[in-house]
Amino acid sequence: MNQKTGVVLLNMGGPEKPEDVRPFLYNLFSDRDIIRLGPKFMQKPLAWYISRKRAPISLKTYKKIGGGSPLIRITNEQALALENVLASYGDFSVVTAMRYWQ
Repeated sequence: MNQKTGVVLLNMGGPEKPEDVRPFLYNLFSDRDIIRLGPKFMQKPLAWYISRKRAPISLKTYKKIGGGSPLIRITNEQALALENVLASYGDFSVVTAMRYWQ
């Protein structure tokens, strides 16, 4: 029986375009496993505040590299390359998953 094997490449993700920067930062700062912002009940309000303040600064940096993070594109390219290499060893499906972005 030939079974398909799934491989998931996990990454934090990144904003793909300028309008994604603030929501990406909010997702990132909302996660207490990444950074603890005061008591638990304050995490999301503080994440909202920090992402609002930090977004303009981050946006300037992202604009220097094309408006968004290349991380998603690079990870997808790696997934395709890995799937091509693994094809000689069996039936593999390689996908990507981003923790803080789609």
